[in-house]
Amino acid sequence: MAGLAERMTSGVMGQIMKYLVVGGSAFVIDFGLLALLRSGLGLPAWFSASVAFAVSTLYSFLLQRRVTFSADLHVGHSAVRYGILLAANMLLTAGIVEAFDQFFDLYLIGKVVSTTLTTLWNFPLMKYWVYPRQAEPAEAAADEAVTAEPVTE
Repeated sequence: MAGLAERMTSGVMGQIMKYLVVGGSAFVIDFGLLALLRSGLGLPAWFSASVAFAVSTLYSFLLQRRVTFSADLHVGHSAVRYGILLAANMLLTAGIVEAFDQFFDLYLIGKVVSTTLTTLWNFPLMKYWVYPRQAEPAEAAADEAVTAEPVTE
């Protein structure tokens, strides 16, 4: 059992698990804050949705960067790339939701489809483009061992 737990938290499988947990918790923050601001405080829906989305997006960006991918690219570069990915996701989501609404009158199903697609394509894009690592820790250690100066006595 310990071997399974270890495999699920290390390597790519571990990253996928962390990615899903961070993304899922960002959704809970987004949804919960939207409900609190709109239903709890009576703020306008557009304002509540905007604030909730902004907070959950910042949360997701920071945790995916630090926890899931341990990025070593400068935070500003990651932020620009994340913004580009976010814009592409928003366009894709809007298109899919609108198409499902126009053709099937099922905009919520369109939202589920778009969320599924963006979740699938976001992982590799985040891993290799938004939050790239210069070298994996094991690779870096191996490179250091190979390039280390020989000890002379």
